[in-house]
Amino acid sequence: IAFITTIDRKAQDYVLMEFLAGLTIGVKDKPTELIFKFFTNEKDEFNYYQKLIDADLVDKFVFYRIKKNDKRIDFLKKNKINFVTWGRSSAKDNYAWIDLDNEKSVEILMQRLYDFGHRKIGFLNVHQSFNYGYQRKNAYKEFHKNKNIKLNSKYYQESLDHATVTGISLSKKLLDLKDPPTAIICSLDKYFIGCLQECQRRGLVIAKDISVVGYNDQDNYLSSQNVTYISHPLAEMGKMAIKMLERLDQGAKPENLYKLIKPILNKGKSDGKVS
Repeated sequence: IAFITTIDRKAQDYVLMEFLAGLTIGVKDKPTELIFKFFTNEKDEFNYYQKLIDADLVDKFVFYRIKKNDKRIDFLKKNKINFVTWGRSSAKDNYAWIDLDNEKSVEILMQRLYDFGHRKIGFLNVHQSFNYGYQRKNAYKEFHKNKNIKLNSKYYQESLDHATVTGISLSKKLLDLKDPPTAIICSLDKYFIGCLQECQRRGLVIAKDISVVGYNDQDNYLSSQNVTYISHPLAEMGKMAIKMLERLDQGAKPENLYKLIKPILNKGKSDGKVS
């Protein structure tokens, strides 16, 4: 089984490491070899798929950072190679996948902030070329529509970069507005940390002057700071992916193998009633 991905050299990905730990546990005591390969650009990553298949070194793949239209999915289906994606493309049929319920996760965070009285809610999101970023953006817009809240386009910021410094720069754009948001949702743990740092640099009291919530837990940092964030059982998801591959080997149809993971809300003290 191969797990190949493009990584950001400036942003350590603890979320990825936890998922890979689950993959490793999943093949424990099995006659299965795992190949992990990381690249810094998508072209080299994609070429390596072809290399492994041509050399007959791999017969199964797991991969993530799924694009809305992901050419890796089409390529592996064309070559009749079994695979499981962590995440979904816009066309999520006819292949095996496991993913967080991104729409529901945004709804949970938005509803929590809404109940605290917030109506001016900013969103720091991963670029919508990634399907989970696209799903989260749509859920953010849909919540405004359902609650009849006017959507301020300046409150939404996105980036292809996943580093903490990106979270800082995106936060500056929101906080420098003449009418800044009273709450901010951060779609990545790095953005969350960067946002907290920028708020604190400006002397803002978290949860009193501004509410900040987000996703995942970078090396247990967020839980240690007692903040509010969405998580999902990453190691368990890695083990689920291995089981799905086993079922594919046993003849299960890919379109019947999928799992939408329920978001877990970790309540902390980084959000509260609007001041």
